Amino acid sequence: MNQTESPDALLIAAREEIDQLRQELRASEKHIARLYEMFEEQQRQINYLQGVLVRVERIFRGRVWRGVRTVFGVVLTRLGIRKSNSVLQTSTDNGSLARYQRWIQEFEEPERQVIQSKVSLLPLQPKISILMPVYNTKQEELEAAIESVVKQSYANWELCICDDCSSDQQVRAVLERLAEGETRIKVHYAAERGGISRATNAAWRLASGDFLALLDHDDKLAPDALAYICEAVNQNPESDFLYSDEDKIDAHGKRYDPFFKPDWSPDLLLAENYVCHMLVLRKDLAGKLGGLNPAFDGSQDYDLILRAAEQAGKIQHIPRVLYHWRAGATSTASRTQNKRYAADAARRALQEYCDRSRQGGTVEQGAVPGRWRVRYPVQAGTQVSIIIPSGGKAEILRTNLDSIFAKTAYPDYEVVIIDNSTKSDAVAELVNQYQAKRGNLRYIDWRNKTFNFSAINNEAARQCDSPLLLFLNDDTSVIEADWLDAMVELANRPEVGAVGAKLLYPNGLIQHAGVVMGLYENCGHAFKGLNGAVRHYFDLSDVVRNVSAVTAACMMVKASAFRQAGGFDETQFPVAFNDVDLCLKMGRCGYRVLYTPHAVLYHHESISKTLKHMIPHAEEVAAMKAKWDAVIGHDPYYNPNLTRASEDYSLRARS
Repeated sequence: MNQTESPDALLIAAREEIDQLRQELRASEKHIARLYEMFEEQQRQINYLQGVLVRVERIFRGRVWRGVRTVFGVVLTRLGIRKSNSVLQTSTDNGSLARYQRWIQEFEEPERQVIQSKVSLLPLQPKISILMPVYNTKQEELEAAIESVVKQSYANWELCICDDCSSDQQVRAVLERLAEGETRIKVHYAAERGGISRATNAAWRLASGDFLALLDHDDKLAPDALAYICEAVNQNPESDFLYSDEDKIDAHGKRYDPFFKPDWSPDLLLAENYVCHMLVLRKDLAGKLGGLNPAFDGSQDYDLILRAAEQAGKIQHIPRVLYHWRAGATSTASRTQNKRYAADAARRALQEYCDRSRQGGTVEQGAVPGRWRVRYPVQAGTQVSIIIPSGGKAEILRTNLDSIFAKTAYPDYEVVIIDNSTKSDAVAELVNQYQAKRGNLRYIDWRNKTFNFSAINNEAARQCDSPLLLFLNDDTSVIEADWLDAMVELANRPEVGAVGAKLLYPNGLIQHAGVVMGLYENCGHAFKGLNGAVRHYFDLSDVVRNVSAVTAACMMVKASAFRQAGGFDETQFPVAFNDVDLCLKMGRCGYRVLYTPHAVLYHHESISKTLKHMIPHAEEVAAMKAKWDAVIGHDPYYNPNLTRASEDYSLRARS
């Protein structure tokens, strides 16, 4: 201490310095606020431009552009610049082909030598019977299909063929030539045409293997397909239902359009036959099924898969492309509109499955052509509590409430507002205004308390008696009237714990279509930032499907499952990842988590949050990785061959 200065003088100087620091802090806060306003304005401009791009894209995808493109193609053909019957490919198509060829070189080809060297050393060497129905197949395609079996790196197989009374005599000549001297090829020649199911069943009766696999007469197996099947059986000897990833081949044998599938997803199967190829069944399980049903010819494999799934003990997905599906001029692999009878057969097969399950499901056309939606009955009077936390921005809440009350068709719901604002009566006053006209609106006073998303929602849930709880952000707005019905009918099923909605930014881009674990070394939103009006990766954004988690911006949960899982974690995840953590806990308890595209809302993300609440705390990020490391390493509903550095379902690439 300077002896010339008195204690009072020092105290005054300290106070002046504190005042100066406060002024500087206020100036800094104002500067940060201005920067944040600039950030929001730039974000609005970006959203506007993205909306313009969406509208432009719709124009270019429309009939007018297709007409212009067709005329342009004819002109090119007439001028000799383009061969007739070819297709104008966009740079995106060419880019996709190039990326897939790169993926094949980077990931598939280097592993061929590994599986070929290890397969003969595996203790289990099951015999695999491949069933192939044949009818008037082109010679080169039939030869390619059979040769893809003969050249397998795994030797313990037999090929069981039934020629379904082909009128083309060349078919019999090819079969006799290729079967000559190859004892593993068995051929039956039908006396009369029976159709694909009867022909397959005839081939089935020739089989003596431990497992049965299906191969269409014009498709091909990957060279190591059976080796990987053998490896999978050794890894999980109890497996009795196996399926793999697949791709397509064109007339020139060029591979394209890979389908990297999720692990077993029972609800996705009810929307589309995602299992398809390659399908392998243990002989014991196959014997219980009684063969293919000719009543479902055209979708006989879908019916078989649905019936097999009902009785399978262990279903295993092999995340490798083991099957090449030929996309010919009349193949269902090339155009859904071809073989339209297949769609009718698929619908009937799915309806019979629903009838057997006794949940009262009714099959309808899905959100996009070629996909299905199973509707489930809901007991009248099933109550839903819509829980909406509010941070004090009354006008945002007003927009939210107006959309709910004006556009919700489902009758049995209440809205519960929990007010977490600071030193403000705006939300309370707004709720009072609505309560004068609405009897299904409640208010919980949680003002002037530290923001803790988990604690806020847990408190509201404790004050609700409804069997179904819907957690909803105040910065959302309803688009379609049946949004709540779509969520209730799924969440009300006994095996379902949580259901998430399809959320769009105001410009129509996707904000949420399910959560994928492992993206960005933690988690991300499926298809985020892509056009919500067009179809994406095998229509996964437009079908009900199984997911690991969904966002609580709009998430319905079964109240009993919510409590069994322990609710939101107030300690480890007060701000971020609490919804993901809850869903994963429900999954651990045995419940399914579903995404539905039939509940569609706008999500004005960030409008109701401050900047600090948008950035996850380092502690929460670390807690997620520590607690859920296994599912971050492998999300069962996301294929390991897809990227972890983007949310667009593009292919994985070497870094």
